[in-house]
Amino acid sequence: MRNTLRLAAVGAALAAASLATSAQAAASATATATAEVLSSLTVTVDPGSQLDFGQIAANNGGTVTVNADATVASTGDLISTGTRSPVALTVTGSANSMVFVTLPTTAVNLTRVGFTETMSLGGFNSSPNGAFQLGATGTGNFTVGGTLTVGASQTPGVYRGTFSVSVEYQ
Repeated sequence: MRNTLRLAAVGAALAAASLATSAQAAASATATATAEVLSSLTVTVDPGSQLDFGQIAANNGGTVTVNADATVASTGDLISTGTRSPVALTVTGSANSMVFVTLPTTAVNLTRVGFTETMSLGGFNSSPNGAFQLGATGTGNFTVGGTLTVGASQTPGVYRGTFSVSVEYQ
């Protein structure tokens, strides 16, 4: 009987310890959740700005590159002169946010005004390249350039076309 009482006492002590341990092992905390809703992004071409390749004497053709950093290069047997400049754009969104610029990955055609002849515009590049941070006012500027392929017997005239540039938060 003594052993039974001892076993009962040990069992009660273990049960009490178990309950105490369970009570001490449980704890809780309150966490905070936050979310920031960003302003809608807009991107606009600066007034009067366009990707301008200037005047080109085609001769036997080649390429004219107007880079986003305003440097100009040409290949082949052509002459490139006049005002050449990248297009300037402005992004508006949430202050100090990072945005990523996406440029066309395939060439677009410039078509001779009033006719059907075309030239190919590709090799798009931007400055800054890729992602950049908007300023404290929520605006940022970037430029876009590209490479124009001019045929050996390119018909004289003014050629125009459009291309899309997009921005998104990063």
